[in-house]
Amino acid sequence: MNDSTAKICKNCGFHLETTHHFCPNCGQEHKERVIYFKEFFIDFLGDYFTFDSKIIRSVKPLLVNPGFLTSEYLDGRRVRYIPPLRMYIFISIFFFLMLSSSKDPIQLDGENLDAAFFDAYFDIWMPRLFFFLLPLFAFFTYFLFRQKGRYYLSSFIFSVHFHAFVLLLFTVYIFITSYFSQAMYGVNQWMLIACGLIVEVYLLVALKRVFDKKWFSTWLRLIFLNVLYIVSVAVIFLAIAVLIYKTQY
Repeated sequence: MNDSTAKICKNCGFHLETTHHFCPNCGQEHKERVIYFKEFFIDFLGDYFTFDSKIIRSVKPLLVNPGFLTSEYLDGRRVRYIPPLRMYIFISIFFFLMLSSSKDPIQLDGENLDAAFFDAYFDIWMPRLFFFLLPLFAFFTYFLFRQKGRYYLSSFIFSVHFHAFVLLLFTVYIFITSYFSQAMYGVNQWMLIACGLIVEVYLLVALKRVFDKKWFSTWLRLIFLNVLYIVSVAVIFLAIAVLIYKTQY
């Protein structure tokens, strides 16, 4: 190999041919030009969050096509989409960032609210609680929609996708109500009700698609699922609130 045409891998020192864009020894991409911040940022997102066309292919059906991603995953068509847990983590980061940035103005509206209590609740316990709710919701779903050949993992994948949708929806809600609250005075409560209805309709359609029950049977099981889940979440939230209060006071 001529010195004029020789390329050296900056990672392992392997001698590359002119046609090599990736090192055959270590796999690192060969770049002879300066790397700019934009490229560095894209590399970061690509490594940790697969920030590429998979984002669009995954988020769009998550929003408008209930149960589609779960069905695709269970049917083995997985390469085109972000893995469920990675998607959930990606969305939850944005959700809790939005929640953290929006709760200070909310606290200022209530004179009796204790900032330390809410900081502990939202910043420490809520992220942990959501990870606990994933398998809990999956258990209730598995119990109510049990099918031959479908195991608990199928319900867990469904739970991950459903909670990712809920977090994404309420991320948008928090953004709108936090930064456009003055222009939308008195509308927040109606938006919250609308979000709740969207979640219920989304869940009904997703359950019908993934578990393939009749509409009436799916709706009936959904009622029991709501009761089990809402009561469990209320008890858990109350227990955590009592624990934080006793710890601080």
